[in-house]
Amino acid sequence: MSASRDKKIRKEQIASGMDKKSIAEAEAKKQRRKSSITYSVVAIVIVVLFVFVFIYNSAWPSRHTTAVTIDGTDYTVAQMNYYYSSSYISFYNNYYYYVILGYFFDTSTSLADQEYSDGYTWQDYFMDSAIDTMTEVQLLCNEAEAAGYVMDEDYQAEYEEALESIQTTWESNGYSNLEQYINLVYGKGVTYELVEQELYRTYYASSYAQSLYDGFEYTTDELDEYYTENADSYDVIDYAYYYLSTSSSSDDEEEEDEDAIDPDAVVEAIDGTDLDTFEAYMSENYEAEVTSLSYAGSSLSSTYSEWLLDADREVGDATVIETDSASYIIMFLGRNDNSYYMTDFRHILIEAEDTDGDGEYSDEEIAAAEEEAQAIYDEWLAGDATEDSFAELANEYSTDTGSNTVGGLYEDIYQNEMVDVINDWLFEDGRAAGDTTIVTYSGSSYTGAHIVYYVGASDLTYAQYQADSAMRSADYSAWLEEAESAVTVTTSHLGMCGKNY
Repeated sequence: MSASRDKKIRKEQIASGMDKKSIAEAEAKKQRRKSSITYSVVAIVIVVLFVFVFIYNSAWPSRHTTAVTIDGTDYTVAQMNYYYSSSYISFYNNYYYYVILGYFFDTSTSLADQEYSDGYTWQDYFMDSAIDTMTEVQLLCNEAEAAGYVMDEDYQAEYEEALESIQTTWESNGYSNLEQYINLVYGKGVTYELVEQELYRTYYASSYAQSLYDGFEYTTDELDEYYTENADSYDVIDYAYYYLSTSSSSDDEEEEDEDAIDPDAVVEAIDGTDLDTFEAYMSENYEAEVTSLSYAGSSLSSTYSEWLLDADREVGDATVIETDSASYIIMFLGRNDNSYYMTDFRHILIEAEDTDGDGEYSDEEIAAAEEEAQAIYDEWLAGDATEDSFAELANEYSTDTGSNTVGGLYEDIYQNEMVDVINDWLFEDGRAAGDTTIVTYSGSSYTGAHIVYYVGASDLTYAQYQADSAMRSADYSAWLEEAESAVTVTTSHLGMCGKNY
């Protein structure tokens, strides 16, 4: 306002008979009005700024912004963060040692800055993995709900255990509260309620998927036909070999020793014989040790798999197979077509106690475990000595957490799946249902005594079991691929998703 304008007002005020006091009060009122307007404008600016900062730093946008739309169903950024983090955590757990060694990516650097392949980052990889999982979960949940499917009791129990684990883990890991733990593990916007919801949907979908997988039916003729067509992948090949490096060596003496071995002469000496002859020949002539292995055809080295899988191959055949850097002296020892029946058994494990804490088990400590096992065995024999009573004792006494809630039961066991002392007894010729024994095992993972109860042979041979598993997997994958081909996925605001880790 100009000075002349102010002067004019004062003149008008004086002319109207206002005294100096009235003029002063009028001026003060005018200033107060101006200040009020200024303060209101400033206040509005401050509030807007506060709201912006609050929204930017809060989880509100993550919980209200759509990241993915799958067949018309919107998923928020928070839901995407949950699946993204779950994908990362699963990968981390499955490949723990490779991850910590930096084999895949550097955990101290943003995944968005690390290339998976040709401009495709590791963040992209986990984002796509998350979307794939979300798509499959929604598809299966929709199918299950339409069919009126009820989650299997075992899956329900696993779901509840998973929730309980989440509820107790935060405190043991030093977090101040559950929500802080959830937010830090799964990302911005993720709450316990969201985890509970999506975890349930995942288990519900998995349970339904298992029911579909189990629902396929095959005749034994179909299983036998499938196995025969794919025998080279499943048959177990027994063989022995000696590896002879032909690359340059800085150790002249070693190079001279290797050069002294004539692979062709070795083959001429051992071809048509047996493993003992092969081992003895290499030991006596070269002080060298032979390696013996058993592998399914699909797991054989491509260097010599074709020779070993030749249909005309006979036990004792030997040959030399050469590469640019090595020679392999190989002997064929046999081929197992997996035509034996698998077995079912129960057991009660009594682990030895390392009472002196030296990390080793003395004869006395092992004997104590054997005595306890014998006492339990005698208790069983003194009763009705049935499979049911054995199962009850397994639940009561066994320290094997993998079976001590199901009566110590293991089903569909194939050869060499269990530790040697149990395997050898289970697959011994003449084994009959109801047979029992006590065996002692000492190994790196545990030492203890097993009371073993032979339930009987399974319904399928191991060959049929493998064919059944392969056919089910193929049929389920085909069903899922066809179902997913009709699903529409639209992404948006993915830039808000994901943790850098």
